[in-house]
Order: sequence, then structure tokens, then C-alpha cells
Amino acid sequence: MTNIKNYILYGVIILVAVITGVAIGSVYVSGLIPAVDTSSLTEAALRDDEDEIRQLYEDAVSGRRTSFSAVELYQIGEYKLKNTDRYVKILSGSVESLFGITQNMKAIKTSTEDGIYYLKMSPAKMDMAPSMAVKQRYEYDNPNEIYLNETRDKNNIKGNTVDEYYVDLDESTAKTLTLDEYKSFFNTEPTTPLTYIVSDLTTQEGTYDTNVTLNSDNQYVFNIKMTGEYATYAAFYYSYEIRHFSGDIPTTPPKQSELPSWKSVEMTVTMDSDFNILSIHYSESYNIDTSILPNAPVNDDFEDVFYYDDETIEQYLALSLA
Repeated sequence: MTNIKNYILYGVIILVAVITGVAIGSVYVSGLIPAVDTSSLTEAALRDDEDEIRQLYEDAVSGRRTSFSAVELYQIGEYKLKNTDRYVKILSGSVESLFGITQNMKAIKTSTEDGIYYLKMSPAKMDMAPSMAVKQRYEYDNPNEIYLNETRDKNNIKGNTVDEYYVDLDESTAKTLTLDEYKSFFNTEPTTPLTYIVSDLTTQEGTYDTNVTLNSDNQYVFNIKMTGEYATYAAFYYSYEIRHFSGDIPTTPPKQSELPSWKSVEMTVTMDSDFNILSIHYSESYNIDTSILPNAPVNDDFEDVFYYDDETIEQYLALSLA
């Protein structure tokens, strides 16, 4: 990418998180916030005990529990998703830059019995504005290789909207990462289903709903807000994705000092009566260094929608493999 494209990229501050989800941010004026060092933490240390979550899930599906906190419901839904072979998660949204330019994006994650497939794109309307396309494939019969093909070249991304696009990625630009290499870039595994870690630890600061029961639509709808350093803990691996996809394609894993500093993340989650997550709406606030604006403040607003029917799964699987 040329220098002028870098200036445009950072001038509009388009920050994209691609593997478990895509976030595109718009700059706003705020104070600076300190970075939180997560280098000595592990994902396991941030999560609650898996056996306790399994018991919580079993109590929920058996009907022994009918009222839950938002944290418990999120963990129940995540546990079920981890044990669900087939689903599609589609994230969509847009960004408005400082100059009033709107750029759309879509991120598709398709999970099947054979593996997990990603197709993420953000086509630019302006010739000099940045675009992005990513294809990723992780197949269970070859668990130590992750196929990753990505470009920031607008010539490889066709269509004016995310629903009209197609991708023409040069196979010669693709690379295959071992699982260890993938973890060094993204700090998690490709099978991780959700963007944030929600636990007793990560929700220590902020707010969340309690005593959530089925509403008149036979759904659970609940809110979770995490703030300060605990939002940074919740974004333990998501921060690595944001850093990886915030500029030119990196050749080395991000450094701790390059990761975003989190202020808050708010989620509104909708779940059906069988504890399938239907949608998650996110509002994020964080700071990240850019080449022209250190500790740039960013706001994001986007939504994940989940599908579990075979017709939708096959539709998006075909699109991801095209």
C-alpha cells in the first residue's frame, strides 16, 4: 500500500476486526486512556470454570433454572454454540469517517462438521479509500494448517455494496499458517465462536442485567456492559484481530504496546427459548495508535446475526468457497 493510501486509511480511521468478527470505527474526541498489560494473562484465567458452565447449561435446558443473570445466559449460549457443528454468523455494519464518507462491510463465518470458513469484505466506494477482503479456511481433517488469503487492494474487491461484491483473490498471495503461527497473530484458535470473554472477572466493572426470564416473544433479551481494564480483559483476543487488520498486512505478530486500549463495550443479546443466540449488538469504545494520531479514540457499532437452518448454512458456505 502506498504512503498516500496509508494516510487516507488512518485519516478515516477504519479499523477492521476480521476472524471472529469485523469492527469498523469512527473517530471522536475524548481523553486519553492508559493501556492495560494483558501479556501475562491467559484466556483460561479470564474464563469461568468450564465444568460449572456445563452444569449451568444442563440446569437451564432441563428447566431446573428459569431465571438467569446476563452473564450466565451469555455463557450458556456460548457453551451451546461451541457444541453446535452447523451455524452461520453474519456481522454487518458501516463506518462514517471524519469526512462524511460511509463504508459498508460484512463478515461471514460458516461452521460445519468439516471445518470453519470465513469471508470478510469491506469494499470502498472511493478509488483512494482502503478496501479489504479476507478468506480463511480451517478444516478439521488438517488441524495444523489454516489457509489465509487477504488483500488491501481495491482491484481485488468488486461491487459497490457488501451484498453485490465478489472477490478475486490471487492464490499466489495466500499463505498457510500452522496452528501455533495462527495463535501468535490472533491469540486464540479459529474455532473460538464469540468475540468477547464474558465472565465473573471481566464483568467486575460495568453493569449487566439480573433475573432475566423469557419475555412475551419467548426470548431472552439482556444487556452487558464492561468498562475500563475489564473491557480490555474481555477483548483478550479480539484486540489482536483489530491490530492485525488495522493497516497493511502484517508480517509479524502485534506487540503488546500496539494493541487497543479499551474504555467500554456494551452488548445487547437476543436468545431463543432453547438458548440459541440469535443476535448480538455491540457498541465499542477504545483507543489505538495510528501513524498520524497516537492513541486515536474510536467508536464502533455493529451487529452479529446467527442462523442455524441448513439452507442458509449451505448458501453462505458456497459463497465462502467460491
